[in-house]
Amino acid sequence: MSPDKRKHRGPAPKDHLLFSPEQVIILKKAAADYCWLLDRNYSPKAALKLVGDKFKLQERQRQALDRCCQPLSLAEPVKQKEIKTSASFKDQTVTIDGFNLLIILEAALSGAPLFKGRDSLIRDISGLHGSYRKITETPRAIELVADFLRTHQPTQVFWIFDKPVSNSGRLAKLVDEIGQKAGICWSTSLEDQTDNKIAHADGIVISSDSQILLQCEKWFNLSAHIIEETIPDKWMIDIWK
Repeated sequence: MSPDKRKHRGPAPKDHLLFSPEQVIILKKAAADYCWLLDRNYSPKAALKLVGDKFKLQERQRQALDRCCQPLSLAEPVKQKEIKTSASFKDQTVTIDGFNLLIILEAALSGAPLFKGRDSLIRDISGLHGSYRKITETPRAIELVADFLRTHQPTQVFWIFDKPVSNSGRLAKLVDEIGQKAGICWSTSLEDQTDNKIAHADGIVISSDSQILLQCEKWFNLSAHIIEETIPDKWMIDIWK
């Protein structure tokens, strides 16, 4: 891995070709076909292979398609639980899916391609793969979250990180330190069953994991809000327009 790749979570070398305007047109058609199959209960793995082969998609294009496409039976219930206004944060408890939120913000700050899903959530194709490495944009990503929370004044904020992921403890410590400097009263924890704990947390949940959002009481699309409001040079690809 090159030194640059260790410092940023930016685009892969061929992403500007794989997600060029011409390729996005093809991805839009592929997404329509893929969702048609998902809505009829086809296996996601089999449907993705069928559609990917039909449109001759490369691996990262298939990853993007899989991240942005959900059956309506999943997308619609998730949308119904979404809080639309940031004013709802005041005096609320907030639980943050730590790696999920920060990796998306890091990708946005690094100029990596981002994809808006059928459920309106933003996703990246960086991947975690059991190991996390702090990059140049990590402190700024945390600061952007702190700026939002300072403005909207929830009562409590809990960051939850996957304990088995390497360097999760270091990241939690960094979040604590930046929170203290910013005057934000938040806490961090390392957990083995993060999805379950976040999904059943009280108050507002911050995540872009559909399975978590399907189970939680209410959620806010914080990554989209921060990216759209504060990162003007993001690379956003919306295959649903």
